[in-house]
Amino acid sequence: MTCSDAVPTLRRLHVPRGNCRHEANVSAESPPASQDARLPRADEDEGRAEGSQTPAGEGAQTADRVTGRFPRSERLTTSAEIQALFQQGKRVDRPSFVVLWRETDGPQRAGFAVTRQIRGAVSRNRARRRLREAFRATRKAAPTGVALMMVAKRPVLDRSFPALVAELNDALGALPRRAI
Repeated sequence: MTCSDAVPTLRRLHVPRGNCRHEANVSAESPPASQDARLPRADEDEGRAEGSQTPAGEGAQTADRVTGRFPRSERLTTSAEIQALFQQGKRVDRPSFVVLWRETDGPQRAGFAVTRQIRGAVSRNRARRRLREAFRATRKAAPTGVALMMVAKRPVLDRSFPALVAELNDALGALPRRAI
């Protein structure tokens, strides 16, 4: 009879008796804790190199090198305002876009849309961004006290940015100025 046959299973988990070769004495003491046991220095994440991040406050920079945001106070935000422009606004047609406008009592506000002729979300977003940046560069050409909606057409993707800015500047200059 061997040691494992003679001793019941529960008994084997306790103190070994006799000459049992398959059981070993394992120390219950834990090894001393090292200083940074969770992250050894060799494997620690060093993070980004200094200077690789954009400093806070600069904002994102677009492909056309225009920085900053289009503030919410200068955007058309409600569906009612946008619907009123599409239903009652006057049009200025250009090859790359259409400008819908109407006079308002408040400050100058603008919105941007894209026609369904431009397929694909990436292309639609790019057209909207290009038109928005062109408007940022020419917003002083538009009269005060108007609501504007610029609807991008397919050629807005193919025009150079300076040509797009010039075209938008021409369209905004065609809007009648308010008599003060």
